[in-house]
Amino acid sequence: MYFGGTNFFTYLEDGGRNTWTRNDIIMTQGLNLTPIKGLNVRGEFSANFTYRTDQDVASKVNVIANSDLAGGLIIDNGFSGNDFIDNASRFDQYYVVNTYADYTIDKGKHFFKPMIGFNQEWGRFERISTRAFGLITPQITDITATTGNQETYGQKQHTALRGAFYRVNYIYDDRYLFEANGRYDGTSRFPEEDRFGFFPSFSVGWRISEEGFMSGTSSWLDNLKIRGSYGQLGNQLIFNGNTPVYYPYIAPLVSFISRFISSAGASIPAVSAPVLVSTTLSLETLITQNIGLDFTLLGNRLDVSFDVYTRDTKDMLTREELPDILGANEPRQNAADLRTEGWELSATWQNRINNNWRYDVTVVLSDNISRITKYNNPTGALNEYYEGQVVYENGTGERWGFETAGIFQTEDEVANAPDQSQLGANWRPGDIRYADLNGDGVITRGENTLDDPGDQRIIAYENPRYNFGFTSNIGWKNFTLNMFFQGILKYQYWPPNGNWVAFYPFNAGHVEQYYLTDTWSEDNRDAYFPAPHISTNTKQNVQPQTRYVQDAAYVRLKNLTLGYNLPEAIASKLGMTNARIYFAGQNMWEFTRMRLPLDPEVRPTLTQEYYKQRTYSFGINVSF
Repeated sequence: MYFGGTNFFTYLEDGGRNTWTRNDIIMTQGLNLTPIKGLNVRGEFSANFTYRTDQDVASKVNVIANSDLAGGLIIDNGFSGNDFIDNASRFDQYYVVNTYADYTIDKGKHFFKPMIGFNQEWGRFERISTRAFGLITPQITDITATTGNQETYGQKQHTALRGAFYRVNYIYDDRYLFEANGRYDGTSRFPEEDRFGFFPSFSVGWRISEEGFMSGTSSWLDNLKIRGSYGQLGNQLIFNGNTPVYYPYIAPLVSFISRFISSAGASIPAVSAPVLVSTTLSLETLITQNIGLDFTLLGNRLDVSFDVYTRDTKDMLTREELPDILGANEPRQNAADLRTEGWELSATWQNRINNNWRYDVTVVLSDNISRITKYNNPTGALNEYYEGQVVYENGTGERWGFETAGIFQTEDEVANAPDQSQLGANWRPGDIRYADLNGDGVITRGENTLDDPGDQRIIAYENPRYNFGFTSNIGWKNFTLNMFFQGILKYQYWPPNGNWVAFYPFNAGHVEQYYLTDTWSEDNRDAYFPAPHISTNTKQNVQPQTRYVQDAAYVRLKNLTLGYNLPEAIASKLGMTNARIYFAGQNMWEFTRMRLPLDPEVRPTLTQEYYKQRTYSFGINVSF
């Protein structure tokens, strides 16, 4: 039997299992008609049925907790206080109808192709679950084999989309390119009067290399094209975490069993007050503008594509902070605008040196940054959006925190340092020392606003910059070598300090070796982490701060494949059309300045962020 505390092996072995089974049926059928030359009519119907069952079994685990005065062992259940069985089943249906018609006119220098279409989608999602407590024995995992309370839950939701769309293509003399698109879309997720929106787009291109005045460049210039585009799309998706919200404009009344008991001894059913909703919800509008340049040189050896773009998200569906006196959660509204500015570059060089050697190299580099351009935040509060704020996934982007001045080494340093009592108590040697940026002698967050951030500043921009990829294919006779590198040139990351996040010592339920070697003590004063601390504020040493901001830039060899193709003469003698032997590896090598065991591609998690697994494989492909 294991000892209790934070040893997790016993819970992994005997604490229960979560199992699920999913059945997917996907059916697609279409009909294509060509009643006259050039006219194409297409109709499609798709249906997706998903049936999933889940069973979550949580078992109590006996562990050695302590011993009594007589020397006997005290046995309890450790962290597994409740045992239960949770059964759930879900049935999802989703249907899609698409129909469109296009007509092609291709005469001489003119190419013209209009298209119109209609789209209808409908989904229904049903879920029912039950939970029962008190397993008779962990060996029988069935609802009927329980002795405790039972609970049941149910849920039904639906969604629908409807839209009409068009596209028009026109090309003149293979030089001047034009395309126009448009969609008129509606969704069931918004109030009836705000469900529809029209979203047009167009693009133009000019193949300069086809012009007569470029005839003198044909010996080295194969293609030169400039292009531009403008487009709008509507977004109707709203999420609570990872859960989609289907009725954001309806104020639900949630029923539940009250904790109060009536005079008859029965629990009282109750209904909660409705949440606040906005009566003017509508689709977000995504507006993208793009300018691009494509050129090919030197007999198609060098091919380059470059794009510069802006993407504006108008009327973002988010919550706008309201005064606390409201007494309720803020409703979702079309409350913010966001602008993303970026560029993308792709370049490929390919060549054959002789009959034996051939190679190609592709480099892809891109960058973008997103900022809030409109949001009502009159106080400049740092815990909500503000105009000019850099944002990334889930609202992060600008990480505010404290500047680390070091680790206290002596009691005198603690006594003579600025007052840090607002961040914690019982400061002593081995604790983090924060910098007094505003010089008032007290380390605070001030009003936590842009005008008064106290001693906080932006310690990290948690948005990846300069994403790149590098692909190389090399061939020599019958050997081939394929490599793909991926990385980010600039990225700052602060590991979160939530409960059980394992990067920080004494913050999670297990002990890493580096907790022992890299933690401050009188014999280890240059340690990376502070000393162990018993305090009413266990987070005082791991506040957001510059000391633990990671340089998350990296490069990783994502894929490598070395292959050998058996010569055709030998393969044919063996009765084979071709044969290939290969070795392949994934995540074989990386370089990063992030502190181990953090991985720049795994961020963040609530458990330890170990490096991605390396995978190696060896195989033979044979065709007869």
